[in-house]
Amino acid sequence: MLHGVEYTRPKSAQAPSHFFNLPSYAACGFGFGVVGYLLATRTSLADWATLVLAAIAGSLAVAGMVTLLATWALRDTTAPSDDHEIQGQLAIVTRDIQLGGSGEIRYEAFGKQVRVAAQAISGNQLPVGSEVVIDRIENGVAMVEEWAIVEQRL
Repeated sequence: MLHGVEYTRPKSAQAPSHFFNLPSYAACGFGFGVVGYLLATRTSLADWATLVLAAIAGSLAVAGMVTLLATWALRDTTAPSDDHEIQGQLAIVTRDIQLGGSGEIRYEAFGKQVRVAAQAISGNQLPVGSEVVIDRIENGVAMVEEWAIVEQRL
């Protein structure tokens, strides 16, 4: 929804324009209409001055909308920013997790393979190839639980 109406762009365009899309037209119309109406009904400015000021307000509304979306709503989500985003993620043990020690797991997040150190919550040894579920990440170490145990609870 925040990327605009995708089906209205020409087939040759690769990405939606940041300034020429339906949400931009709506923001421009809103800014132009509000300021234009207030200036036309509440002041005695000349028509040309009202039109110029309303056009400036419409342009500022588009700039504000693009800035807001670029900095807040459409921020980069290519990598997990918080550890809670991967809680419950299925992973594979790639280096043996020793009794009470660490090993390594691999999982996929946002289309990328991620490898991270891991410890078993149960303290059991987990061999390479075991399926585990990530419970949390503490200080760069994933705390994992065997998939078979999690599956029994479900």
